[in-house]
Amino acid sequence: AEDGRVAALEQSVSQLSGKVEAQASQPKIALAIAAAALKSALDRGAPFATELDTFAAIAPDAPELAVLRSYAEKGVPTRATIASEVDAAANAMVEAARPVDQDAGFFQSLVSSAQSLVKVRPVGTVEGKGAPETVARMEVAVNQGDYAKALSEYDTLPDASKAAGADFAGKLKARLEVDRQLEALIAGATKA
Repeated sequence: AEDGRVAALEQSVSQLSGKVEAQASQPKIALAIAAAALKSALDRGAPFATELDTFAAIAPDAPELAVLRSYAEKGVPTRATIASEVDAAANAMVEAARPVDQDAGFFQSLVSSAQSLVKVRPVGTVEGKGAPETVARMEVAVNQGDYAKALSEYDTLPDASKAAGADFAGKLKARLEVDRQLEALIAGATKA
């Protein structure tokens, strides 16, 4: 009985070795599988170091690997996460642009406090160069998945608004960079 199991195991290992060797001779298939696994991990927002290492083992000379490695351990936020955070980030950036009068009297302080409870800001594609209008356009761009446009709007904001939105902008930049690098990586892999 023992010899039968050993023989069965040896046969399984032999078959598996044959499959691995057959796959090694088909690098395009291996690249496609590795790229799909990498994209799947990115879409989940999960760390993707293992998937990136797998891809790198097949295509070690891909120039995009270095940039992707800088994000691999922590992953990047998903598009859904970014979309869910845009409203709070927009409110914070608009609020940061509002001047605070340190010399305001008691009544004015009370009015300002009440106004801070009610958030009123423009939404949609609106004209204007003020922080509320710029943030509204930025929010539209994020909701349309146009992170490059959102970041170009962010770059025109006053420093106080930029500081309030820095964490959110960092998430946009990370997602945009990783998406671009992955797109280039997959394009390069399919050409190879």
